Amino acid sequence: MIRRAEVTDHPWIVATGAEAYHDLGDYTRILPSWLEQPGVLAWIDADMHGRGRGFAMLGFYMEDPTQSGKPATQVVADLLALAVLPAQQGRGIGGKLLAHVIEVAERVAPSSQIPALRLTVAETNTSAQRLYARTGFRIVDGSATYDRGQRALRMARPLGK
Repeated sequence: MIRRAEVTDHPWIVATGAEAYHDLGDYTRILPSWLEQPGVLAWIDADMHGRGRGFAMLGFYMEDPTQSGKPATQVVADLLALAVLPAQQGRGIGGKLLAHVIEVAERVAPSSQIPALRLTVAETNTSAQRLYARTGFRIVDGSATYDRGQRALRMARPLGK
């Protein structure tokens, strides 16, 4: 069952994300700052006992003009994080969370004129790249990096088409 995360879920999200992304940077610092942003939504996939198995975070914000060279008038949708507890991986939980995020982004896209859902994925995370490719994401930039300088890929999926 996927449910909207509440403030009381934030410590679990941070701990789970820090474990999942431990080799990519200090997510005990990064995730709380994202969760505090007004345009960020988070969901948890929970088992029948209410225990979290994974989470996803979706951010809506204005394009950074220093990145695009254009004025900050374009709203963007960014899959900020998607993580599944190691013991729960391989059960389709990540796919369910991703489908939920895509559904939300598709609903918001027409009224906010959001052309695509974006994400950044570690270059070494080939299983996640395959999941994203199966759901319509394509590599648009291979030059993004994480905190510790790991190579990452920027992927995007058109919305509202």
